[in-house]
Amino acid sequence: MNMADEHQDPGVIVGVDGTDTALRAVRWAVTEARSRRLPLTVVHAAPYATDPAGRRRAASILARGYTVALRQAPDVKMRTERLDGQPLRALLDAADRAALMVVGMVGGDHVHDALIGSLALDLAGRASCPVVVVRGDPPPAGGPVLVGVLDAATDAAALTAAFADARIHRTRLIALHSGTMAADRLADELAPWRDRFPTVEVDLRVTDERPIEALLEEAAQARLVVVGANTRSAPMRVLLGSTSRALVRWSPCPVAVVSPQVTSIEPELELPAPARVTEPRDRGELW
Repeated sequence: MNMADEHQDPGVIVGVDGTDTALRAVRWAVTEARSRRLPLTVVHAAPYATDPAGRRRAASILARGYTVALRQAPDVKMRTERLDGQPLRALLDAADRAALMVVGMVGGDHVHDALIGSLALDLAGRASCPVVVVRGDPPPAGGPVLVGVLDAATDAAALTAAFADARIHRTRLIALHSGTMAADRLADELAPWRDRFPTVEVDLRVTDERPIEALLEEAAQARLVVVGANTRSAPMRVLLGSTSRALVRWSPCPVAVVSPQVTSIEPELELPAPARVTEPRDRGELW
């Protein structure tokens, strides 16, 4: 096992912390790395590793994650890396050199569960690359990709990520809008993506249900839910909207959160001009 591979290609990075939740994320991440033909880096933030005992503990956590990944997909190029900073800052820095960041999350009332959840939410709202939060049981094979759409201009990065994922996995894409937009207008707004990804079958759905209710209902059969990170004006901070936060906490399948500043998924795609949304609901709730 070569854990010292020094490749620096952008790839899939998965964070581990010694929990079974993190190992589920490793399995999802290495499978995704294989599908995307990307290398995998298993990382662990270990600010405690200042003495031999701490370094041995960090090495053990990384070795376990590496072993799980190797057994799942031995053909994927992979390595491990110990990060010395505090977990959130270290993972945000790592995201700057990743094509995709993957973390695990559980839903529960234990203190440790709450800490994992807080880290996943903070990371998903601030990372410079798409972040996938792996939840629950493995998603159904061949399930569709589900993307929540407020409008194409707001969710351009999320739409690109969703279409790209559907193309990679040769599956259907469900574009769901909760609000006042008519179905024909939604179809017009998604035209640039349908032209860019002609092999992706797209199912457009417009509902007057609350976004979280509509998305959770559809997520039951999805392989992945993709949403944008709702940016708010706050110094040095990007927060998730309430719908995205609820999805990360309660979705039955993995959730990909894509910040508007992410541009490296399909950079050659010409994005539509910003469009005004008529009679929007509370933007703190939408995606």
